[in-house]
Amino acid sequence: MPATRAKKRNHVWGFDDEQREVLLEATTNRPRLREVIERAEPHAHDPDFLVLEATMDELDEMYDLVSAIVKATTDEERLELLDNLLEGLSTAIDRD
Repeated sequence: MPATRAKKRNHVWGFDDEQREVLLEATTNRPRLREVIERAEPHAHDPDFLVLEATMDELDEMYDLVSAIVKATTDEERLELLDNLLEGLSTAIDRD
């Protein structure tokens, strides 16, 4: 598959309500990324888990945002939540 076509294909990423709140807070002044988060829908078997289909570009931008938040965070509990977000993003990005 050509690289340009692979970048346009949607990837699936999931996160919970608590992580969603952090992402919504972080995207207050980033309307395009906020729209991405708002597209997430509850998982059919676990309504507390949200599933999002996003392009590679959207996921890359989200990864950069979460990485920047990690660098500015000192709270250990919040760091764990952010690390889990980064892990989920990495998995979604790495899937072929």
